[in-house]
Amino acid sequence: MPDPNTKVTVILNPTAGRRRIGRVVRFVRQLQHAGMQADIVSTLHKGHATDLARRAVVERTCSHIIAAGGDGTVAEVAEGMAGSDIILGILPVGTANVLARELHVPFDDARNARMIASGACTIVWPGRLRSSTGECLFVQMVGIGLDAHVVHVVSARLKKLVGRAAYVMATLGSLWKYTFAPITVSVDGVPYQAASVIVSKGALYAGKYVLTPRTQQTSRKLSVVLFGAAGIAGSIRYGLALLRGTLSRQHDVRILTAETVEIRDPCHMLVQSDGDARGHTPIRIDIPDRPLRIAV
Repeated sequence: MPDPNTKVTVILNPTAGRRRIGRVVRFVRQLQHAGMQADIVSTLHKGHATDLARRAVVERTCSHIIAAGGDGTVAEVAEGMAGSDIILGILPVGTANVLARELHVPFDDARNARMIASGACTIVWPGRLRSSTGECLFVQMVGIGLDAHVVHVVSARLKKLVGRAAYVMATLGSLWKYTFAPITVSVDGVPYQAASVIVSKGALYAGKYVLTPRTQQTSRKLSVVLFGAAGIAGSIRYGLALLRGTLSRQHDVRILTAETVEIRDPCHMLVQSDGDARGHTPIRIDIPDRPLRIAV
């Protein structure tokens, strides 16, 4: 049983997903039924989840910090607590919740609460991105190219109203506007050319869809997915292959394993990580020395 004197901090992103606040309140009750004391704190601005998590680590009153949001919220919380002995819990109330699916976090909240109360966890190695906006951790993936353009232009209001469908709509609109500039990618010092790039810690993308044949979550490695075809036809083909689970078998998709990835050319190409806009190139991606303990 959990120590009744130990508190759990739930960090809520009130803009992530839909119907979230009532669900989070019910989840806190389920944590209490499981024998844990829980407090909810809400983020007020981008990056606030990192500050709240860092404060909870310094105060050392928590056994767990629970990120109630999507992958972007999880990444912000991870930034503030990576390397500590506190366990990161996930309440998946975001749009895609890719990491939660990747790690088989229960979407049944009562079961999730019982799992967290049990103290079960695994060690996960996040990625680290350095871009024009500075340095941050990511827990699932970084995109450079078309998918990053979509993240930068998607309407926050539409995302709140229709969820993942907002990304589909933004992608369809972007196909006619996006300029597919060739990207030079340095993978462990070896240069490659691509039309778009996704650097991933996980195997999944945009929810339950398989991006790579294997996950790198528990290793100090990155998967680098290089898309060779530029233009509307190639993008539609990749999208259909992703839906069918055959993306890795496309003749012009190359998947590499790496420890470091750098993109310097072209400059000012948009970048996203875990579904949040992250400025532009040049970028460097590697693995930090601070692992995470995640409740699974």
